[in-house]
Amino acid sequence: MRIDEVDARTAPDEVLLAFHRIEETCRPELAPGEPGRSETDAIAFYRHQPTTHTSCHWLAGGGFAALYVHSPAAAFAHIKVLPDRRRAGIGAALLESVLQRCRELGVVALHAEHATSAGAAFAARRGARDGQRIVKSMLDLRRAALEAPQLSAGWELATWLRRVPDEHLDAFVVARRSMDDAPAPDEFDFPSATAERVRASEDSLAQRNREMRVTVAIRDDGEIGAFTELRLSKGSTSGFTDDTGTVAAHRGQGLARAVKVESLRKLRADHPEVEVVTTSNAEENAAMLHINRSVGFRPTVTVTTATLTL
Repeated sequence: MRIDEVDARTAPDEVLLAFHRIEETCRPELAPGEPGRSETDAIAFYRHQPTTHTSCHWLAGGGFAALYVHSPAAAFAHIKVLPDRRRAGIGAALLESVLQRCRELGVVALHAEHATSAGAAFAARRGARDGQRIVKSMLDLRRAALEAPQLSAGWELATWLRRVPDEHLDAFVVARRSMDDAPAPDEFDFPSATAERVRASEDSLAQRNREMRVTVAIRDDGEIGAFTELRLSKGSTSGFTDDTGTVAAHRGQGLARAVKVESLRKLRADHPEVEVVTTSNAEENAAMLHINRSVGFRPTVTVTTATLTL
């Protein structure tokens, strides 16, 4: 069986579109009802990953694999095979390519997601252990009731586009480290936020022609108590809310809900063409799931993270 490693940074568009076609065919299993990427977005996503992690890709007849390594215990595999090409050894061969590269890179824990009984069986046969469950949700932005949030004295809301202002970068990095104690899979160690990582992510999004939108609750003295990140592609009718976090010392004040609602209000005002916003949360993160439900997000699917210890 032929497995070709692909350098996504330099590969022809038609090769990356082969990834996209497989991804779109398999998408209803992992994200039912959610809008997919356009061809342009898919090419940009694979080609312009942040430089702060290692990205590897492989293509086979009817399947592909991607590996993103952020640290030895924060490596993520995506293996997708067309339904009519399954049970022919393609997934196993792609996984072996991924594992070989993991060994070369010193990876100690490899994480992936499955949402079907077939995916669960595939992971179990390879020795992966099921762990954290992730709830994916979707919001009808046009119909959402988003009342202006109210904050305690001394706090205000701000939304930054494309880049965190230089004068607030250090405070944002500190606030972003609030994600370090977020629910995570076993044997997981994602690197803490740094200014370099923030800027690398911003640069990657700019290369993909995606708008980064960061909404923060900021105090009079410049401290950031909570933040949320939202991303969308130019001309798209869907957005994606990524991380939302609150600094431990400021939890319980409603800051997370305030930044989430303000972010969505600003998005609706700036981009009336956007119809839906998607997000995902750990199943055990009851606080954030409650906030999302109160805003109007509705679950679409729950996927399971499987971890393979190397």
